[in-house]
Amino acid sequence: MPRRGDNIHKRKDGRWEGRYKSGIKNNGHAKYSSVYAKTFSECKEKLRVASLSDGATSKERVNVEFAEILMNWLNTNRIRLKGATITKYENLIRTQIIPELGKISIAKINAMLINDFLNKKMNSGKVENGGKLSPSYVRTIAIVIDAAIKYATQEGFCPPLGAAIHKPSIPKKDITVLNSKDERRITDVLLHQNNTTSTGILMALQTGMRIGEICALRWCDIDFNDDLIYIKHTVSRINTNDNNRKTLSVLDVPKTKSSNRVIPISRLLKSVLIKTRETSKSDFVISDTQDFIEPRTLEYRYKSFLRKNNLTVVNFHALRHTFATRCAESGMDAKTISEILGHSSATITLNIYVHPSIDIMKKQMEKLEYSA
Repeated sequence: MPRRGDNIHKRKDGRWEGRYKSGIKNNGHAKYSSVYAKTFSECKEKLRVASLSDGATSKERVNVEFAEILMNWLNTNRIRLKGATITKYENLIRTQIIPELGKISIAKINAMLINDFLNKKMNSGKVENGGKLSPSYVRTIAIVIDAAIKYATQEGFCPPLGAAIHKPSIPKKDITVLNSKDERRITDVLLHQNNTTSTGILMALQTGMRIGEICALRWCDIDFNDDLIYIKHTVSRINTNDNNRKTLSVLDVPKTKSSNRVIPISRLLKSVLIKTRETSKSDFVISDTQDFIEPRTLEYRYKSFLRKNNLTVVNFHALRHTFATRCAESGMDAKTISEILGHSSATITLNIYVHPSIDIMKKQMEKLEYSA
């Protein structure tokens, strides 16, 4: 039986085996070696001696540059992160972190150094003009650095940081939600049109789908027999290494497991989708070509549609908030709304996407008066 606190266990042949980190593989993972003995005490002593004799390797580990730590961390996480996220992190590491921290050995990286670096990025971090970076972007830099250092600690490159990394707080944005009257006005106009743009806008209002999910939706993802939409892909914008084209839109898998979901289709939306399919020449629901349209293009067409019809101008994502709010007002439970929106928990839905209207609040207050 292994004893708590020691990486030692008894083998089937009766011997005791002790394992210790003896180096680093080419892929950045720790390399392990073993010692063997007839008793636990003997094995523990052999393990201590072996660890001491490996001091040279330990010295090599602490002298590893932070740039190598960052890239090793990124490579070990490629299998679990979404393609767009990997590209984002890689670009962030190469352009923001490595130029200033990359040459420093992991042994000299500490919380004070990192926090000073993050503060500098907040005030003058833009590569192009030395301007301020957004709190959200600097927070992502902090998250990457923190994860890379924890990886280095786990792999034996360095001890844990003695103090915390201070991640910038992100100011809460004012969320716009269409009231029932404005939503009905937009819906009425949409129903008198029959084009890919109007279909995409109506899908957002009727399902709460993200703009990237709408752009990626194909006809094969819709089950008209059971009235279901299967969310399997999204269109993401990633950075490239091409100076002529810095970003590129790609068809990607949903960011999280909960985003890969099934959404019921309302009768209203189904009738519109059937009409759109009759004239469609694309595999993609809201495209007029054989390729998907980019979210930026749909956003532009959406804003143009609102202005042309003298409708309230709000950003496309407000349609998702509006859908969630209408669901809550109709009495739908938070768990169901959460699953339709593709959230990992109902708490996210309630805190971010459900916005009670003044009319609803008045009705709730009236109930209190009646009960008094």
